[in-house]
Amino acid sequence: MDNPLTIVIVSDSTGETAQTYLKSVTTQFPDLETKIIRRPDVTTIEEIDKIFTGITEYSIIVPTMADKDLADYICNKAEERNIEVLPILEKGIETFEKVTGQKAIREVGLTRALSKDYFSMIEAIEFAIQYDDGKDPRGFLKSDIVLLGVSRTSKTPTTMILATKNYKVSNLPLVPESRLPKEIFEVDSDRLIGLLIDPEKLVNIREDRSKELGLIGESVYSRENRIQAELEYAKEVYKDLDCKVIDVTNNTIEQTATQIVEYYKSKFGEEN
Repeated sequence: MDNPLTIVIVSDSTGETAQTYLKSVTTQFPDLETKIIRRPDVTTIEEIDKIFTGITEYSIIVPTMADKDLADYICNKAEERNIEVLPILEKGIETFEKVTGQKAIREVGLTRALSKDYFSMIEAIEFAIQYDDGKDPRGFLKSDIVLLGVSRTSKTPTTMILATKNYKVSNLPLVPESRLPKEIFEVDSDRLIGLLIDPEKLVNIREDRSKELGLIGESVYSRENRIQAELEYAKEVYKDLDCKVIDVTNNTIEQTATQIVEYYKSKFGEEN
């Protein structure tokens, strides 16, 4: 046919998921000309009727409606007009209900909520990158959580894991010779987390890091007396700031992140 195949997505949410799915299908038909129309936020029969006024037989309707009555109405109306329906959401729900024996809650707008969570995560990751390693102290007051610790206590990896959980996190390396930024004293102490580690383990970690960097011989960075001094300084800072302290010696990064989230929720509930 000369006209493109019209694909109409009718959704009670954004319709983005259906559009992504359809693109994966249409790529399998490289010689087929298609036109995808997305109709989001459809919640009434009147809106559905209006959509159908502009649809020809050479079309496919793709409803993603949580409301079964509206989904059925679309299917019936399409059948009356000899238009094919691809009910991807309804088919998925029916399959899961059949296999699990559970009934879907059929709540409108859940996909949009998931999308918001996704974009919140991206925003948190961008925040973590921007305010990593204390390079912009203004980030401390914008943070949900601020991590503090001497070098190689996994501040950055922990920050990134927390970002994937939608927390805006900055971190500050503690160096005895460097003055603490004034902004850190303005942060709510409940948002500050100090990381500690066994000095012997830190010696090993730093020695391995020095080898990775191609450094030959003993460096001040990995000397035990230097590490002891740094950790004592960190303890003094944590005491002055009256912040939560977590020993990461035997933790994986994921375990540290989990401890931080549990502590945060105990202070702020589900806020983030």
